[in-house]
Amino acid sequence: MSEPFVILGGGGHARVVLDTLRSLGQPVHGVLLPERPAATDWHGVTVLGDDAWLDQPQTRGYRFAIGVGMVPGRRSRRQAVFERLRSLGLRMPALVHPAAVVSAAAELATAVQVMAGAIVQPGVRLGAGVLLNTGARVDHDCTIGEGAHVAPGAILCGDVQIGAQAFIGAGAVVLPGVAVGDGAEVAAGAVVRNNVPPRCRYIPGQPLKAVEDEA
Repeated sequence: MSEPFVILGGGGHARVVLDTLRSLGQPVHGVLLPERPAATDWHGVTVLGDDAWLDQPQTRGYRFAIGVGMVPGRRSRRQAVFERLRSLGLRMPALVHPAAVVSAAAELATAVQVMAGAIVQPGVRLGAGVLLNTGARVDHDCTIGEGAHVAPGAILCGDVQIGAQAFIGAGAVVLPGVAVGDGAEVAAGAVVRNNVPPRCRYIPGQPLKAVEDEA
């Protein structure tokens, strides 16, 4: 039997991850949730404690799933969880919801999450920790850098390049051949026709603005 999963985080995205694991028939040992006492219940899963639990030798017997989402202004939290798990050498397999469609000719790195209804076409490369949220569509030969988030319903047309830690808002459309730089943000519902420089925020009809460092 496969080693059970431990989920990190207890918000809305963590519930989606839990549902994905259950849909895949994967065992879930518990959740790390600092704001709740250990040994209490969280949606039918036992709270194991906070992140200090990761320092115990027993963690080698588990697989891990990041239950922290990613939104503008709080992007670094998800990446910090990923980096912590990676630094400890813990296993974070890619998760693909059974209601997603992923081409056998796509490449998925460690800790990738493909949620229900997402479509990933041939030639797509997803870097470590990428999150393709509900119903996102990624067409042929796109590359998405480490830690990027493609929000629900967003569409990446063919040959799109998305940089590391970039954020593509819900329902946005990135047209063929366009590049969105590292750390850039695209507003929900935007249609992106031209390249977006690194660490810039694209909102239709407004000048590009620098993405400020998170507090």
